[in-house]
Amino acid sequence: MTRIGKITATLLAAAIAAVGCTRDKTSQSENKESQRSAKVTPVSLPTPVSDKSLNVTTPKVGGPVSYADGEALFQAGKYVEATNVFEQYTVEKPKNPWGHFMLGLSASKVGDTEKAEKAFDEALRIEPDHLKSLLNLSRMLIDKGRYDEAVVKLAHAGEINPTSAEVHRLLGRSYSGQHKTDDAIDSYRRAIALDPTDAWSMNNLGLILIQKGRSFEATPLLSRAVELQKNVPTFHNNLGMALEQTARFKAAASEYKEALTADPNNAKAKSNLERIEAVKVGSEESFDRAAEAKRAVEVKQPSTESVTVAQ
Repeated sequence: MTRIGKITATLLAAAIAAVGCTRDKTSQSENKESQRSAKVTPVSLPTPVSDKSLNVTTPKVGGPVSYADGEALFQAGKYVEATNVFEQYTVEKPKNPWGHFMLGLSASKVGDTEKAEKAFDEALRIEPDHLKSLLNLSRMLIDKGRYDEAVVKLAHAGEINPTSAEVHRLLGRSYSGQHKTDDAIDSYRRAIALDPTDAWSMNNLGLILIQKGRSFEATPLLSRAVELQKNVPTFHNNLGMALEQTARFKAAASEYKEALTADPNNAKAKSNLERIEAVKVGSEESFDRAAEAKRAVEVKQPSTESVTVAQ
């Protein structure tokens, strides 16, 4: 590596240590999806906004309600009203796990995680194999840093549906939180094998590889994630870091710029771009992102056996 390459690599390593990983969100994620130094805490869903922070007073619902009423409000993004409707619905239909599930989902959207957790727990008390409640409760536990509890829930979810990429992606997040990096890598690879379009697993795996100094391995995965979802600034930023660590500075700058196009307020991408533009570089090998995406690591299709939980 050239002297310039060594300098930028040192600066980038410091930047990675400083910012840790980015929270999502498909997360789905989801949250949405705190940042810690040199730890991977990817997010599947966006972090919900607290209803209290909006100074919203939850209206009361008079008379009987239906599941369809609450679902329509939820689909319209009226999460405060949906929470209120499903609270009443679960009183009227206490044995329906789906009512409690939707109460949990609605409450999580307005930031009432305590109410959401209780609702998911109640849905699982009524129907222990309620997969959606297991997954959403696990995601919430991960966001709260309760990784051991999340792993237990996800192991059960994996027994119900061993071919769910989401189960393995969330296991990857849980293992990352437990500092079981190798297990996290295995879980993300399995998720990608089950769903070759799982861009968040590719991103999360790529970030782990960057932090382990394996940026050449990370580049195809992150390129593939970007090609799948070109409007996610986190993907562009992480690909930029992998390219910067492998001395492809012009291509890295291009990715940081695309991250800022997607999100002009992205502080990490802005800082990374400023750093790399301050370094004078000469000629370098061209980078073809689409071609690199095709080189994404191939993983053998896993069996449909139940999930094995790392000890």
